[in-house]
Amino acid sequence: MSSGFFVLEKSLIVSALAGTCNNSVECLWSAIFAGGERNTMKGTALKAYLEKKNIRPSTLAKECQIDKSYLSRLLNGQRSNPRFQVLLCLAAKLGLSEVAVQKLLETTYESYVLENFPEMLAERASQERFFNYLQQVMDASDDSEISKVADLTEIIRKVVPDNFPMKIYYLCWYEAYTLTFQDQFETAIPLFIEAAGAGFSPKYDIEKRFKAKVLLGLGTAYMARGKYSQSAQAFRRSLLLWDEGFQVGRVNMNLGTLYRRLGRYERSADAYERAYEFGTSVIKLYAISGLIQVALDKKDYRVARKWVIRGYIQAKTTDLPRGKGDIYCNIAEYYLAIAKLHQADFFFRKAILFADTSGSIRTKQWAEVEFATLFLRKGLVKEFQGMVQKLESELSGHEDVLLIAKHLNAKGRQCLERREYSTAVCIIQKAYALLNSGFPTESKECCKMLYKAV
Repeated sequence: MSSGFFVLEKSLIVSALAGTCNNSVECLWSAIFAGGERNTMKGTALKAYLEKKNIRPSTLAKECQIDKSYLSRLLNGQRSNPRFQVLLCLAAKLGLSEVAVQKLLETTYESYVLENFPEMLAERASQERFFNYLQQVMDASDDSEISKVADLTEIIRKVVPDNFPMKIYYLCWYEAYTLTFQDQFETAIPLFIEAAGAGFSPKYDIEKRFKAKVLLGLGTAYMARGKYSQSAQAFRRSLLLWDEGFQVGRVNMNLGTLYRRLGRYERSADAYERAYEFGTSVIKLYAISGLIQVALDKKDYRVARKWVIRGYIQAKTTDLPRGKGDIYCNIAEYYLAIAKLHQADFFFRKAILFADTSGSIRTKQWAEVEFATLFLRKGLVKEFQGMVQKLESELSGHEDVLLIAKHLNAKGRQCLERREYSTAVCIIQKAYALLNSGFPTESKECCKMLYKAV
């Protein structure tokens, strides 16, 4: 973890607070600045206050519309009497009175630290505890250990003080993260935005990793709701903040899906292959699922078969159920595309079973809407209607736009079978409206059905 406001050396703190050090003041300074240069910690109490509150001077200067070098001179004690308008703005942005800001400018950095040491010590302990839990949450999330993330979140709720700033951002992220597993992407978006916090400027590596994770979630939610430019921007910002470990695999997996929806198949395949290279075993399953989809979109069944075989082997050697529903669903779609309906039926049922076991609502609904298409193709009208009605009762309209459009297309297809052309046109047009900013394969399907209807 990079050095911040102060670095605590536990043995020195104990000596200082117990009074066993010959010079307790010097012990406190040694504890605070262990591993650093004390003589570099000069300036005003306002400088110390900003560091304590994790406020970047550059951000404050921008908000107050003052020159960064001017603010730097104030903070370092090179100027003690700011212009009155500057003083008013600083006070307003910091939530302090003008008198309090002036006093902070007239007090030395060292005096402020010594006076506030017990409070700072408690805050530092809270920070260390929170960062330890946050590290575990990030690792568990990368490994798709959803229940572990939930357990750690409950600990954070209980042991981390409510006034610790990062706790607010974290709980917003967790609520949004949970909503995405319930397919409530529209509801999750403002929570992800709040968690990314305009005032949250990550300083430590773990903070950067966390904000990158927030942006990954935001990009995924935007993509699900068909907001592709915002999605791409969020994914790029995520990779700029953090480009290490399994998290990179997850970002690339989502980029692959984004590019596929936009019909940019080469870039999609490249992103999926990077996800396969860097991702966990679960992400590898998602990546192979995406590569099967790309091949099916291009009607390249030879390549699709290659990935179907690899995906099946990968699923058999993966312990966790998460991701298996997706791979089996895409294997079923491959068999449906080449008219092997018996095999498609088998793998759709397998996909629904594993999606249900892993708690993946989205994957289960996806498999069910494709399964409904298979029922209709086999002439099983009663089974088709039962599946479509089940989905009708579950979908709220806040889910992935592609899932909603596929459900509408399934209903439209049945109307065509019944020769209810006006109803079919109405339903399929709704699906097309959801797809018109992307999804070339699905949009073509809408156009074909509309052509039949008219």
